[in-house]
Amino acid sequence: MHSGTSPRASVSSVKDPRYTGENRCIPCTVLNVGIAAVFSTAVIATLIPSGPTLAIGAGVGTFAVALALIYFRGYLVPGTPTITRLYFPERLLGRFDTPSHHAGWEDADPRNLLLELGVVIDDPIADDLTLDPGFVSEWERATERHWADELALRTSLANLAGIDPDRLEFEDRTRSFAAWIDGARLATWPSRAAFVTDVAGSTILPDWDQAWDRRPLALRADILSVLRLFLDRCPACDGRVSLSQEVVESCCRNRDIVAATCRDCDARLFEMDVDPTLLATETDPFDDR
Repeated sequence: MHSGTSPRASVSSVKDPRYTGENRCIPCTVLNVGIAAVFSTAVIATLIPSGPTLAIGAGVGTFAVALALIYFRGYLVPGTPTITRLYFPERLLGRFDTPSHHAGWEDADPRNLLLELGVVIDDPIADDLTLDPGFVSEWERATERHWADELALRTSLANLAGIDPDRLEFEDRTRSFAAWIDGARLATWPSRAAFVTDVAGSTILPDWDQAWDRRPLALRADILSVLRLFLDRCPACDGRVSLSQEVVESCCRNRDIVAATCRDCDARLFEMDVDPTLLATETDPFDDR
């Protein structure tokens, strides 16, 4: 039987995963591309006396090599994070953050939608928001079924995204789980456990939400990720899930996050950036009631 390597796998093998893919720092990449452009322009200016054709060719070639290095290795100039941290103001760095998927959609807050659907309820005894017990039972059964069945996982994700399941590829890493379609990344989760719970949830939410299939895919993804915040047991090992406030170093800056992690197997089930001023005042970042 012929065994081949996919083009994406071949390219991935020469990339530095610490600084590329999902770990690529956009501000540092922008800075490196700018440096590459300046350096290539300098090459052209230096070689102009030898002829414009030679000068432009050398400049374009230099820029192409620089872009290739940035693409495969992440950086062109060593120490880029330090340079970015020093000379890029925090306000500018913040503009590179990924916006909320449902930004611009009126009344599309996933928490409000889950409350309206009855999936999340206000428990007067616990004096807190919690999941409807009936939903929890359905979700647990769906999660168990998908955890043990790779074909079910692939089929359910394909149904959620509206794509052919045969075009999907999965990539399981220590701190992430990614789904790819035709060499392009479809989505990333903080762990395989998070991925399985999302896919399982997507199969039962249509029974609770008549408009589920008509909602934008990005909003459905947001709804599924918010559901993970309510997990108290890990779908991977049944360990206890705990919330924590952490500071994560992200290349050229630090991020304040709230994370849900299994105490037993360390699976990360939920992660969200949070305003550090909320943490400083000990305000619950999820409570906007």
